[in-house]
Amino acid sequence: MASSRKKKNNVAFRKEKKRGRLGIFMALFIFTALVCMFGYNSYTLDKQQKQLDREMAILEEKLASEKSREQNLAEFETFTHTKKYAEQVAKEKLGYVYKGEIIFQRD
Repeated sequence: MASSRKKKNNVAFRKEKKRGRLGIFMALFIFTALVCMFGYNSYTLDKQQKQLDREMAILEEKLASEKSREQNLAEFETFTHTKKYAEQVAKEKLGYVYKGEIIFQRD
């Protein structure tokens, strides 16, 4: 009887040992899955961050270009309020000249 009891205890011990191994393997599997998931998310977020940085650089270049254009337009606006601009438009578009000016034309 003692030997059958020993066998039963031994069998129960083996089952507990197998259950313990299964738990360890499940924990390892879950840990590995979580590490892979976080790694993938980190990779995609890093990729997205680089894309946004490129877009930001492009937009900053456009902003600088538009600021330069704005400055040029402001300078042109002040130029249009001068007498020199009025003379230039009158000569180029309307064909006006001062008295005594000689105009040469190519044929």
